[in-house]
Amino acid sequence: MTLYDSSVLIDYLDGRDDVVDYVRDHVHERAVAPPLVRYEVYQGEVYRSGGADFDAVDAALEWLVDVDETRDHARAAAELQADLARDGTQLAARDAFVAGTAKALDERLVVSDEDFDVPGLATAVDVEVL
Repeated sequence: MTLYDSSVLIDYLDGRDDVVDYVRDHVHERAVAPPLVRYEVYQGEVYRSGGADFDAVDAALEWLVDVDETRDHARAAAELQADLARDGTQLAARDAFVAGTAKALDERLVVSDEDFDVPGLATAVDVEVL
């Protein structure tokens, strides 16, 4: 089971070979994301030349299931952020929410950028960097 960060989804939509291969290799696994991740993907679409095509994004990501955000996810994110901060590590609020959601759901978090490359996170959350 995998919770995808927007970095992976954006790279997937852009056709980055290793990311496309990863998604295809894991197509039979549960693939989820919180609505915040989908929003970040839509935001990238807003600034594309030629105008936004949200329907195309939805069609290309039809394999992705949106998970309902709950108070438990918000709390897990805040607790994760507090644990990291106690050890001197900063994680942006949106990234903490994504990682905290993965932790609350006990899902692997797959990312393709350096936003989650912070000390201590990999011991709290199963993070895979593409």
